[in-house]
Amino acid sequence: MKNTHWLVESSIVLGLAVVTGIHAGNYPAAPTDDFLVLSNATGTVRVLNSKGLVLEQNLAFLPSISLADLSPAELHALLETKTAYASLTTFVTVHATNAQGAVIEQQLKQTWQQGPTLAGRMQTRLEILEDMRKYNNEVALIPGSLTVANRYAINDAVTQDRLTNRAATLVKAAARVEATELDRAGQPAARVAERQAQENYRELAARVERTDRQATFVNGQLAGANQQVADHLAKCAALATRLASHGINVPGTPPFSFIPPLLLQSEVDAERKSN
Repeated sequence: MKNTHWLVESSIVLGLAVVTGIHAGNYPAAPTDDFLVLSNATGTVRVLNSKGLVLEQNLAFLPSISLADLSPAELHALLETKTAYASLTTFVTVHATNAQGAVIEQQLKQTWQQGPTLAGRMQTRLEILEDMRKYNNEVALIPGSLTVANRYAINDAVTQDRLTNRAATLVKAAARVEATELDRAGQPAARVAERQAQENYRELAARVERTDRQATFVNGQLAGANQQVADHLAKCAALATRLASHGINVPGTPPFSFIPPLLLQSEVDAERKSN
């Protein structure tokens, strides 16, 4: 029995070794170091985004370097750094994976393969991933903005109804004042009624003024909330258009869907292997 277990375990280990060997032969292992040597700078890669490459040297950040300023050899060396590799091959999000992910991964692969230069491929990939993160952020903000706008719409409707009712009451109070003035005819009781009508009118007028100020404030809140929703929708539409120009298709109008996590190593690994 022990010999049987040993044979099974040996077979598993051998199988894993064969699979690992095949994988390693087809795909280079992911980089684990960030040290980079360029013709005019040396340091640790700290940032790689669409604005350029930032190295750290002697606890200080060097000026940003454009990818277009790097030679093909330097670009390949950059691909062998951990930070650059991660920046180009991963799209992290808290949202669940779905069928759309495989479609977008294929679209990104095609976009990479169509790039005429390595610098251009890397630059385009970075720009796309940044736009995709912005897109997800805007989509995430829309529900909360709609909730706020709906709450302000309810408050606005209530306040407008209150203002309308109080304004109507004020009109009646004004008519009452006018009536008591006509009925006064120098009689003490009529004068008392007139004063009471005037006091009631002034109190109601003050209430209408306060309600009107409140209505103006609430209406401003509603306008601001609606504008915020409109801004998020416009940004989603603009980002969707920009992504579409790169062959990446996401909804530009509601209903929106989050871009799921993506794994984009294969085309970058192929680039590394070809060097």
